[in-house]
Amino acid sequence: MPRIDSSGGSSLSTIDTPAEATAAPPSPSRAAEPRAQASPQRNEVRAFDGSTAKTPEPPARGAPPADAGPARSAGELAVLGGWSRPDVLEGLRARLTRGLENWTVGADDVRAVHTALGSLPAGAYRAALERLQQDGLLAAYVKAQDAGSRLAFLEQAESKGVLQRRNGESGPVGPLGYPAVPDVFVNERRLPGALRDAVNAHATDVGAGFYRAHADYLGRYARAVEGAQSLQALGALGPPRAAHLPESFLGLEWKDPSRRDYEAAWKAGIGQPKTLNLPLQHVSARQRELSGERAAGTVRLHGKVGVSSEHAQWSAKAALDTRGHGALKGDVGVAARAGPVGVEVSHDSSGETEGKVKVNLGLVELSLGTDGEQRVAVGVGTLLQVHATLNSKQAELGGGVSAKLKADGSQASVEAGFSMKGLTAERARQAVGREHRGVFQPPAELASRTTWDALPEATRAAYAKEGWNREAWTRALPR
Repeated sequence: MPRIDSSGGSSLSTIDTPAEATAAPPSPSRAAEPRAQASPQRNEVRAFDGSTAKTPEPPARGAPPADAGPARSAGELAVLGGWSRPDVLEGLRARLTRGLENWTVGADDVRAVHTALGSLPAGAYRAALERLQQDGLLAAYVKAQDAGSRLAFLEQAESKGVLQRRNGESGPVGPLGYPAVPDVFVNERRLPGALRDAVNAHATDVGAGFYRAHADYLGRYARAVEGAQSLQALGALGPPRAAHLPESFLGLEWKDPSRRDYEAAWKAGIGQPKTLNLPLQHVSARQRELSGERAAGTVRLHGKVGVSSEHAQWSAKAALDTRGHGALKGDVGVAARAGPVGVEVSHDSSGETEGKVKVNLGLVELSLGTDGEQRVAVGVGTLLQVHATLNSKQAELGGGVSAKLKADGSQASVEAGFSMKGLTAERARQAVGREHRGVFQPPAELASRTTWDALPEATRAAYAKEGWNREAWTRALPR
């Protein structure tokens, strides 16, 4: 058994030493005196340190053997809980104390300290952390950890009964994998300061990871929106879910004097979650596409070639927008002119009829179409024109260039341009209207058990654009 240095020269002298371990051995002349006359022990209540080892017995009188090893204070042995390797604290100090020759705590040191701490019993583990905290070495250990070694250290402290865990969610939620709220460790104010720093750093790691996982979820949601083939399939996705981690996620005590500092550091570390603006824009755009409308914000490039005479015209048009949708159609029409004013009526291959009134003022040409398009064209030389268009009904703004070549009363033309889709007045009203039904809301008539045939014809036509029919409506009626 190692010799006990009664002088208490160890750095663990601040830990109370049991009286039996520090009392001098009785002299032969007083060996027969009653035990009641011995020096009284302190009568105090002590917190259970988790160790079941007995207080070390004082050594027998006489010189220690030559192989007894270095002297240990009784307080140091009490910290070690009677463990069979009392040199563990010196090993930890050696790994974490820096000098001129070894001035950083490296990954090898972190692994060695983790292994040494893991071999301590529960009560000795807590006492060792407190001793390292007092010596300023626990902070050096925590500072040298990366995210993986920090988690391993906290899980080790949990297994020793020093830390408690707050459970999050068991796994991803829903078919699109909304991320589960992660676990965190409870940052109790009775813990050593450096251990509390490690707990908060881990909470920052998992909080930032939760927000990154949420951004990935929003990406999967946007791809699912693009893949929806009907308005009903789009509505079945449900609205995108936001992500928010409040300060209560940390579980800090309200009266904890360090609560505000830890919360501020945590909030700065995890950043801000992605907003739902972009996914909702995807939903709105896809809803308009499935309804046969152009989505706000899309740009369409178009080209046109045509041949015309005084009374007839023919043209072919091609268009491609930034969402990958294209169109190709031709039209034929008739024209009538009286001085600077002309009227054109055309019928295209999609079945639409369009009329235009044109006023030619020489350098400037004005036109107004029945679809609401207003056009101003300015001549550049004798062949080229630059034009700008505005369609308030369809909320489109565009422009382009055209070239015309005249010969023998006929005219050939080539045009290239673009248009940008905006938000119509109707859509703007719907965006703020409380009574407007979104794509994720079922028709109100379903809740009132109104049958398909009982709906007004205009209502059935509007719902038919959303993919509803008599069979689908009947299936959706509440039983």
